[in-house]
Amino acid sequence: MGWAIYYHIQNGEAAILRCVGDDAPLVLPETIEGCPVTAIGPDCFGAGGTETEDRLIPAEPDGLPPVSRAEGALCRIALPETIRSIGDRAFARCRKLQRLTLPARLETLGVRAFDQCGSLEHIELPDGVTQLPDYAFSQCRKLERVALSPRTTALGHHAFYHCVALKSLDIPDGVTFVGGGLFLNCKSLSRLALPLGVNLSVLVSDLTNDLDLTVRYPDGAARFFLPGFSYEYEDINAPRMWRTITYGSGQLYRECFSSRDVDFDLYESYFDLALKQDDVKDTVRIAWYRLRWPYGRNRGRGLYLAHVTEHCDVLLRLLMEEEDLEGLEAMLAMLHLTSQQLDRLSALANRAGKVRFVSALLNARMGLGGGADKEFDL
Repeated sequence: MGWAIYYHIQNGEAAILRCVGDDAPLVLPETIEGCPVTAIGPDCFGAGGTETEDRLIPAEPDGLPPVSRAEGALCRIALPETIRSIGDRAFARCRKLQRLTLPARLETLGVRAFDQCGSLEHIELPDGVTQLPDYAFSQCRKLERVALSPRTTALGHHAFYHCVALKSLDIPDGVTFVGGGLFLNCKSLSRLALPLGVNLSVLVSDLTNDLDLTVRYPDGAARFFLPGFSYEYEDINAPRMWRTITYGSGQLYRECFSSRDVDFDLYESYFDLALKQDDVKDTVRIAWYRLRWPYGRNRGRGLYLAHVTEHCDVLLRLLMEEEDLEGLEAMLAMLHLTSQQLDRLSALANRAGKVRFVSALLNARMGLGGGADKEFDL
C-alpha cells in the first residue's frame, strides 16, 4: 500500500497539493523535478481512497481528487525541512496522527490547519510561525502540550477550541492580539502564563476551572490562584425569566482582570467571600500565591499570613503534591510556626514518604532550640 502525491511546480518551487493513500507512514520528498518542496496545499490530506504504490503525479489546483468528509488515513508523516507554508485545513480530520515535527523554516499556518486531529498529543511551533490562525488546533481532544514560538504576535479566534486535554500554556511576551473563544471548553487548562497587555478578561472568562495564573510585568510577575466556579439557572416563576446562581468566588475573582491590567485591591477584597464559599484547599492557595509572589498592592497580607499559618498542614500537602521544596523553604522562612506545628508537619511528611520534606522540617524544628523531640526512619 502507498501514497499518491499530487504536486504543482511554479517559479522554481514545488507545492504538494493533495495526498491520497492509506495509513502507511508517509515521507514527503524535499525536491520534485529538482525544485524544493516549499508548501503543503489546502485540504492536502482530505481526499479519500487508497493507493497500491507510492507515486508522484503532476496536477493543477483545479484538477485534484475531491475532498472527502471521511476521517483522514494519515498516521505518521515526515515533513521536509524545505516547507515554509501549510495551507488551510491541510491536516484537518487526520484523527490518527499522533505526533508531528514541524520544519524549522515553517512560517505560515492556514486556518484550521490541524482541526480535529483527535490523536495529536503535543506540538512545537518553530520560531518563524508568528501568527496562530483561527481554529488552528480546534477539537484536538488529546492535545496536552503546545510550545508557541517566542516570536508569536497573534493567537487567532478559537485557536484551541475544545482542546479538552490541554493542561498549560505560556503566551509569549510579544503577543498583542488574542482572538475570542481561544480557550472555550478547555476543561483541563489549569496553568496559564502571559504578559501584561494581553486581554486578560477575555481569556480568564473562558476558563471556569481552577486556574494558576501568572501575569508578567516589565519589572516582575504576579501569580494568582483563581478558584473554579459553577453556575445554574433558576426559574423565578415569570414567563421566560431566569436567575443565574453562581457557586464559588471564582467568577468574582475573574472580574479583577480587565483588558489591560489587574485590580489588586479588588482581588484582595474578595478573600472574605472566598473563606465562606470555597474549600480551604483553595483559600490556602489564594493566600499563599499572594504571599509568595507579592507583586503589586497587597493589603491582605496580614489576613493571608494568619490563614496560611492556621492551615499550614493544607499548604504542606499542596507543596508535596508539586514536589516544591523551594516553596517549603519559603513557607518556613515566612511563617512563625510553633514546635507543635512543626512536629505535626514532620509526621505528615513522613507518612507521605517525602524524605526531603521531613529533613527540612526537622531542621526547622531543631532551629527553635531544644532539639527535635521526634525521630523518623528516613
